[in-house]
Amino acid sequence: MSLKKEALFHVCGAAAYAMAQWSVLVLFSRLISLEAAGAYSYYLALFSPAAILTSFGVRNSLASDNDREHSLGAYRRAQHAGLWLLTLYYLAIMATSDGDLEVATLVFLIKLSDNLSELSYGSWVRARILSRYSVSKVAKLAVFAALFGALYALGLRDEWVMFAYPISIMVIYFAYDRRHEEEDERPDTGTLDLIKLGIPLALGSFIVSLNVSIPRISINHILDEQALAEFVMLTYFISFATLPITSICQAIIPKVRQGGIPKNTWLFFIAYSSGYLAFMMLLADPTIQIIYKVTPSYSYAVLAMIGIAGGLHFMSTLLNAVLVANRQFTKILTAALISTVATATLSPLLIIKFSLTGAAAAYLISSLILFAFNALYATQQSRKASVVLDSPA
Repeated sequence: MSLKKEALFHVCGAAAYAMAQWSVLVLFSRLISLEAAGAYSYYLALFSPAAILTSFGVRNSLASDNDREHSLGAYRRAQHAGLWLLTLYYLAIMATSDGDLEVATLVFLIKLSDNLSELSYGSWVRARILSRYSVSKVAKLAVFAALFGALYALGLRDEWVMFAYPISIMVIYFAYDRRHEEEDERPDTGTLDLIKLGIPLALGSFIVSLNVSIPRISINHILDEQALAEFVMLTYFISFATLPITSICQAIIPKVRQGGIPKNTWLFFIAYSSGYLAFMMLLADPTIQIIYKVTPSYSYAVLAMIGIAGGLHFMSTLLNAVLVANRQFTKILTAALISTVATATLSPLLIIKFSLTGAAAAYLISSLILFAFNALYATQQSRKASVVLDSPA
């Protein structure tokens, strides 16, 4: 399968996954309340980093294990250990939280069922069958829509109807994902060594997820669930706008190593970022009113800061492609860590002082720091490559 087709299948699957999670947020807002949407966003912020960390990087470890150093049995035991840890984390949240425990349970089941499929996804990436990833994600979205529609038609309107989503993930996992994993009859290998190998891989994604979660947790505790819902509704535009960007970056990685980022790619990213900023300034507010059935009143300063932050995020993704192409994973992790520390420091302070405007400012500053360090590291890498090319043989 060509690289472009693989990227297309990946973005289709990622789009279906984003659509499913976003649909739950929309349904909470439209059917129940804005506060319930905020509670859902809050528990996503709590459980998403934990789910990534307790996955032990099983998907990426398996996908990169081309020599089949570890058996599928070892990967599965590592996965099960992570699921038990995630369950213990959920029980701790239940014991200490005074929030909406039904929503907490919903988000926990979503993350638990998501992590179940990580082993399947890793085996498909290694076998270069990304079409199965796309089929799995689209099928989960379709089953969720059908099951939710049936429950809605039966008159179910409260939070319990949202449990159709984790149920749909479980159904497709057992009906499709698990049945299409690679067959492996090799003897089991050491699970502990595998976990030690996978934790650094999971740590990078954990830091990125934490960078997203910190402002949301701060808003929930300093302001309220309604303010959190309004902030998440605004920043979700970045998540969707990033999907084609990720696909393009995956496709150009081989070209980057050979000759740098193509000029037309830079021009496209500049135009795309400018278009995103224009959308945020002109259309974000009415779009949110139509989709979520709420009437938030965002200031132009907040819209501008989130719009600029989105453009910086797109550019950082492109610069990341340069670092990935040159296998500079430590620098990627360093940039993400510095940005996360800035987020953790600035978010509470600015939110206390300037409310939602402060949250947008912290988000913008964090995005700017991430972009700056990615640009610095990518430029250093390009200079090294230039020195090697220009030096005499």
